[in-house]
Amino acid sequence: MASRLGARALVAGSSRLISGFSSEISPTLRKQSLSPLSLNVRPLSDFSPSISESNLKPSIFQPSVVIFDKDGTLVCFHTMWNSWCEELAKRMCDETATDMSTDVYELMGYDLETKKIRMGMLAEKTHPYIKEKVVEMLIKQGFSEWEAKNVLKKTWKDTPENMQIKMTGNLRSLFTRLQKKNIKIAICTSDSREGTEEFLERLSLSHLVDIVVCGDDAVSVAKPDPHNAIHICKELNIDLSEAIMVGDTPADTIMGQAANLGLTIGVLTGVGTHEDLTHADVIVNNVSEVVDLISPNADSKEFHSVTVTARGIFKIAERSSFSQTNTKTAIQNRV
Repeated sequence: MASRLGARALVAGSSRLISGFSSEISPTLRKQSLSPLSLNVRPLSDFSPSISESNLKPSIFQPSVVIFDKDGTLVCFHTMWNSWCEELAKRMCDETATDMSTDVYELMGYDLETKKIRMGMLAEKTHPYIKEKVVEMLIKQGFSEWEAKNVLKKTWKDTPENMQIKMTGNLRSLFTRLQKKNIKIAICTSDSREGTEEFLERLSLSHLVDIVVCGDDAVSVAKPDPHNAIHICKELNIDLSEAIMVGDTPADTIMGQAANLGLTIGVLTGVGTHEDLTHADVIVNNVSEVVDLISPNADSKEFHSVTVTARGIFKIAERSSFSQTNTKTAIQNRV
């Protein structure tokens, strides 16, 4: 179940109202939609006396922290990791004098023909976990446990030899916008500390990020366990209901829901599809749209194409200011 939701209607929190969604339109009509310029020719109040007379408060959910996944959310997963998969397979083939490329690619979820990472081990699991599975794969190939661990030690590298970074948006600008609104920024990734710090340093983002939890940190528990999201909020002294999780895989969205965060947003820039991200409350195209929705500025579109999941609609109904309890109270007051 999915619905289209306007930017001004994207809200979460016990006393905030979400309204104004309409049913999903066809791809054909979507292609024929008006440009942002034509949408902004006249204000909505010119067309509706009701809007002009309305005294409703703005319904923008401004969280205290946004927790971002990294690969597939902030940077293109395929650009960064397809070469890493091929390099690992080559090193393992050379070390073992055995052609095990197919086994490595299957384990990692890598499609050599399309050079894409699909949903699977590399997309969702931490490096320590994957390394255990590599050892298990080698043992199944006939290697002893000692031999398998030795092969792993000689061939494994946490980061690609020539890391290619393709951002999914202007991250420095987006993070700065959030910072100006006093919204803290966290990164929760399955990637290694080494690779994550290199990413932040190369893009000059370190000073904009308040906290980072990586897959090989001692404090980390692999997604989708809610531990990391809860840990981040505790460290920042922020209530869980005032946090947003943004990610591209079920591991991200399930973590957000399991931690009972205020809002969980799926993005389509990584390996996850609409069908994969049903545990999100809403699904958007990219992180730029996420920031537009929660921290709009003069250049933000009035509306973005937002898919609301069945879970998201339930949350809207559950937390709406038009909840059954409030409605009953209002009726009693009128009487």
